[in-house]
Amino acid sequence: MILPTITNAEFIKDRKISLTTKNYYFDRDYINNIPYPTARDWAQGFILNAKSGYTSGNIGFGLDVLALAGFNLMGNNKGYAASGLLPVDRNNERPDQTGELRWTLKTKVSDSTVHIGTLSPMFPVIFSSPARLFQQNYRGAHLQFNEIKDLKLHGLYVDRVNHRDSTNYEKIRIGNINGRFKAAAESSGLHMFGAEYQFSEGIKADLYHANLHDVYYQNFIGVKTKHDVGIGNVRGDFRVFLSEDAGKELAGKIDNQHLSGIVGLNIHNHTLSFGYMQSLGDTAMPTLSNAEPAVFMDSISADFTNQNEKVISLRYDYDFKDTALNGLKFMARYSQGTDIEIPRLKGDIFKEDSYDLDLNYRIPSGVFKGIGFRTRYTRYRNDLPNERIVFRPANETRVNIDYTWNF
Repeated sequence: MILPTITNAEFIKDRKISLTTKNYYFDRDYINNIPYPTARDWAQGFILNAKSGYTSGNIGFGLDVLALAGFNLMGNNKGYAASGLLPVDRNNERPDQTGELRWTLKTKVSDSTVHIGTLSPMFPVIFSSPARLFQQNYRGAHLQFNEIKDLKLHGLYVDRVNHRDSTNYEKIRIGNINGRFKAAAESSGLHMFGAEYQFSEGIKADLYHANLHDVYYQNFIGVKTKHDVGIGNVRGDFRVFLSEDAGKELAGKIDNQHLSGIVGLNIHNHTLSFGYMQSLGDTAMPTLSNAEPAVFMDSISADFTNQNEKVISLRYDYDFKDTALNGLKFMARYSQGTDIEIPRLKGDIFKEDSYDLDLNYRIPSGVFKGIGFRTRYTRYRNDLPNERIVFRPANETRVNIDYTWNF
């Protein structure tokens, strides 16, 4: 009778199983056709996420399984640059289908948990990019301590990454966009410690420390606020990243202090926000390869974190709740970065700007409740030279249709 005791009611009863279908069209049309005129793909993804409950007892055990299947809907055009939706081989060819199976073992003591295996960390210092068909994953262990009210403590170690357009684990690297550092150095692993504290309903603070072994240290301080002001509420998001080289300095010298903040006024369905970012120090802000920096400005065209860059961003959001178009959300944003320095282009100063539009609709009721439609458009420009430059001037369109069944 040992087996029924282990696979008890909580393990089965508390399970969560979902199937998400995700249709993704990606079209980045470059202004200068060097070396490709466009990055374009269309794919259909299926994401099965099965999470067990925990066995009973002082120490509970469980298992999470993630199954992924992706299908190429556009065919194979070697004249298009890789978009990140599908794997691409050395001949720039996409497969007709792709997929894999990932798993995570977990255990729970009181309210605290440990997960070992496939992880999708969403922290300021290590952020699993969800911006393509499948989310970026890491291999490692994550401890979350939840024993003190309003406080969460995190400990994380990862040694491999599975990128969003890959089915293989590989070593973790520093992102070396436009030769910002000495090399796109590989590391043996990354460890992180962090704390989140909810001071009140309107104030939350985060502290994190990460060490990409022999490459860089990064500390993060963040504060989010929300206060009622009579006619509406004022929301703030302030972030500081402090980064320096570590150990063997495999990527060379790293010295960066990145400051950012955004303040928004929300009145009924309208929100108007103004943000500012500035990069200080002798290098750009370091981030992990193929991951977005966790700054407040989630631009799809560029990261706006170059050496010495100063960025202003003006954003407007409208939520159609309580109208005939309930479920629809609209966003428009203009961002401009100036005083950009590129190490291999010494002596020159550059600038960039981006216009972003985002229309997101999720059917709120009826037979088709939950189906989501999202369209994003970006016009991105900079005055950097064309040769060997990432984030080239482009007009970009992304269209997503998704739906999730919960079982």
